Amino acid sequence: MFTVKYPDGALFKRLTYGSLKPLSEVPLSVTSDSFLIRALSPDKNLLVEVYIPSTAFETYDVTSDTLLTLDRDEFSKAVRKGTKRDTVTLRYEDGARHLVFTLTNTKTGAERTYQITVLETGRELIQSLDLDLPVRMQMESKDFKKVIADAKIIGDELEISYNSGEVAVKSVSEGKMFEEKLSLDRPLLFLESREDTASSKYDLDLLKSIASTLEAADVVTIEFGAGLPMRVALATEDGAKVTFWIAPRT
Repeated sequence: MFTVKYPDGALFKRLTYGSLKPLSEVPLSVTSDSFLIRALSPDKNLLVEVYIPSTAFETYDVTSDTLLTLDRDEFSKAVRKGTKRDTVTLRYEDGARHLVFTLTNTKTGAERTYQITVLETGRELIQSLDLDLPVRMQMESKDFKKVIADAKIIGDELEISYNSGEVAVKSVSEGKMFEEKLSLDRPLLFLESREDTASSKYDLDLLKSIASTLEAADVVTIEFGAGLPMRVALATEDGAKVTFWIAPRT
């Protein structure tokens, strides 16, 4: 059983709405320490993790650790209604068939309440990945979104490679190519690699599906390695973190 209230409906939307798009359901863990969504996309090529610490909530009343699997479409429809003027309250009573999701306008007090179907209780979340990837870089989220958008115009696959202190991103289709070089301050904020060279390819449809979530933070961290998953991570000032693991294309 729990009642938790998040103070910013717009930020809660940015953290969760785009993150849920690739999923078929919403596996949720609410404990005394954190609010956590972690799931694989149906094709198992994308692992999504949304972590919000208890300290980020205005109210955090958790009687016991709770594991719920929620209807994705119903959760998304409720989340997308949130604005900066709203608080988000989620309530669940043990044994209930629905989670109650309430948006409250902080100026007027007006409430909008949605019932989100609980598909299952008690199912443990899948394990997260723990990989030490050789190439790590940071850039402004808007710049990474632009890379994804520009590459997607050309093709369905993004090739990303590191060589001699520079990262190249490329997308190719018949008779067309997009390519951009990324280096420190142009526009990278940080870049390091434990290997001299590394290159891998990733599905641009998967990258495009998570692009809207990047708006939750100003800076995104991207990690990759040859033939390894790409890790895309962002963090907000209140301690919330969103992490995506994207399988490489072979």
